[in-house]
Formats: sequence, structure tokens, C-alpha cells
Amino acid sequence: GYAFEMQYVPWLLLLIVVLAYGLILLYLRYRRVRRSMSTRLVELETLSNAGRALVEAQLDINALAELIAAEASKVVDTGTLQIGLFEGDTYRILFWSKEGERQSPRVFDLSTNPGLIGWIRTSRQALTVGDYETEATQLPARPRYLSDNPPRSGVFIPLLSGQNILGVMAVQSQQVHRFSVDDVRRLTILANQAASAISNAHLYDKERARAAQLALVGKIAQRVNVMQDLDEIMQAVVHLTREQFGLHPVSILIMDHEAGVASLYASTFPNQIQQRIHIPPGYGLIGTALAQQTTVVSNETGRDPRFVDRLKDAPFDIPLSTRAELATPLIVDNQLLGVLDVQSETPGVFGAQEEMVFEALAAQVATAIYKNQQWSAQREQAWLTTARLQVAEAIGQSATLE
Repeated sequence: GYAFEMQYVPWLLLLIVVLAYGLILLYLRYRRVRRSMSTRLVELETLSNAGRALVEAQLDINALAELIAAEASKVVDTGTLQIGLFEGDTYRILFWSKEGERQSPRVFDLSTNPGLIGWIRTSRQALTVGDYETEATQLPARPRYLSDNPPRSGVFIPLLSGQNILGVMAVQSQQVHRFSVDDVRRLTILANQAASAISNAHLYDKERARAAQLALVGKIAQRVNVMQDLDEIMQAVVHLTREQFGLHPVSILIMDHEAGVASLYASTFPNQIQQRIHIPPGYGLIGTALAQQTTVVSNETGRDPRFVDRLKDAPFDIPLSTRAELATPLIVDNQLLGVLDVQSETPGVFGAQEEMVFEALAAQVATAIYKNQQWSAQREQAWLTTARLQVAEAIGQSATLE
């Protein structure tokens, strides 16, 4: 019996060792899982706090950019960080730090050299670069550097809000392969939260701007309504519009139905007044607004075949700096009275909100012109009636046929 027991002792010891080893492995795995869960909980709490801070933040784009940068620094090394938004063909950097030092905000033109930022905008995809030097030929676009000591690695995350891409959050480092898959995941979560906050801020800014613009329209209308002289009214409208909206030139053309043209009546561009401009329906953007009797908008006049400039032998002088133009007809009771035309040096400046505002202003101008024309017609009729009475009295007092 003793020999039989001794025969199985090694197997028992081996089993005990295996069980002990298995228990040790389970314990170590438990510790790793617990550590991973703890790290994930901390990460989720950090991202949750970041989301809450973004939701509670003031609806100011620049302040949001500062907050996004601060929250990003809590989840990844953000020594070199850019947060920028797209505005037409430009990319405006709201927050920029390079190796921990703040840089001045800048605006880049993407029309000629879009670079990696332009690729992100087109593809709407995140991009991770482990080493710019070794991956140069594999990158989807050539990076744009403004430094003699460019970064070695980076992560580019699009700021997506629904179907719209608002901008890009880019984090870079002087170390190769600095950013892990977890870093990209955390930055993507933060970027989604940031894009939602930026979108809300945009909506708030638009509503606030629309309210301010409509208030300015009311202010212009209030000042115009106390005037009776048409020249004074039109000059007040164009100069107040330039002053309040920062647009130039601003012009008003009044329709001459007998001649079939719209004649320039008032403008913030003095040379145009001296040229006695007459525009027929269908000629240029103003003529298109006359012919169609609807608002016409061109946010890139250089690419719009309807736009008339010096190179097309226009019969009058047009500022070469015009990049955007809006022409809206002046109509009262289905009667075309003229056109309100506003121009800008900034492309893409006229959106749906601006169109609505200037149509409201055009309605006020049209009403002022209509009232003035009616008042002038009544005054002329009163003068004719008085003249007839004077003639009748003179005839009645005459003693002879001659």
C-alpha cells in the first residue's frame, strides 16, 4: 500500500503545481483586466467630463476652441495642437500650439495647395502618420509646413456634424509613432463632442447675427420713413447699409419703364453716379434680377458668367475687388421699381440668412420709393389742378376774346 501511494506522489505534486500555476495566471489576468477596466473607467469619466464641459460652455467659437484644447490635453499629449474650421476655400486656425507654445491664429487658402487638411476635408476620414519621413510617399497629400523643424508623427481627426465637416483637430509630435490606436479612439470621441458644440455655436451665432441684422434693417427703415425727398432717402439707404453691414459698393437703381432700363440713382461708389449708368434687363447680375424679378446671388463672381467686369467691356466702371454680389429687386404690388445691389470683397459672404435680410431691406426701400412716387404724383396733380383753376379764373376775368 505504501509503494502504491508513493507511486502517485509525483503526479499529485505535478497536479498541484499546474493548479497553482493556473491560479497564478488567473490572478494575473484578473489584475490586468481590473487595471484595464480601471483605466477605461478613468478614460470614460474624463471623456464624459469633457462632453459635459463642452455642453455647458458658452456658445462662443473661440472660447470653445480653448476648451476643446484643454480637454484634449487630458486624454493625449497635445504639445503641438491645431483646431481649425473651414470657411469656404479657407481654413481658419482658432487654436494653435507648437511644442507647448501658443501661436498666432492664421488663415490658409486651400484652393491652390490643400495639403493634408484639404484631404481630410474631402475624404472626411481620420489620418494617423507614424513617421512623416518614412511614410512621405504613402501619404494621400503633401503636408504644409511652416517650420524648419517639422513634426515626425501626427493624428488628424475631422470635426463632423451630421453630413457636414466643420474643421479638423490635429495633434502632432516630434517623436515617431507617438500616438496609439487608443489615442486616436479617444481623440475621435472628443472630436465628435467638439463638433456638436461647434455646430450649436454656429447656429447661435447665425440667429444672433440675423436678429442684429434685422434690427439694423429696422433702424434704416425708421430713419428713411421720416424723410420725404427721394434723393435724401436713397443716399441714406446706401450709406447706412454700408455703415451697418460693412459692404461696398451699395447701389440702388430705379426702373425707367419708358426706356426699359434701370438707372443708377444712389451708390457708395461716387464714380458710378457720374457715369449715368443704365442697365437693361438680362445684363449682368443686376439685369438678371430685373429680368427674373427675384434675388440673384453670386458668391464667387470670378467664376460666374453672369458677372460683368472690366474685362468684358462693361459700359461703366466696376470695382475689381468685388468677389461676391447680391442683387434683389424692389417690388411693390407686383410693380418692379428697381434693384438694390450690394457687393463685397469677401467670397461666400452671402448665405441664406443674408439673402433674407437684404430682401427685407429691399421691401422697405421699395415701399419708400413707392410712397415717394405716389406723393410726387399727388403733388403734381395738385399743381396741375391749381394751374387749371388759375387759367380758368384768368379766362373768366378777361373782357376780350384775345
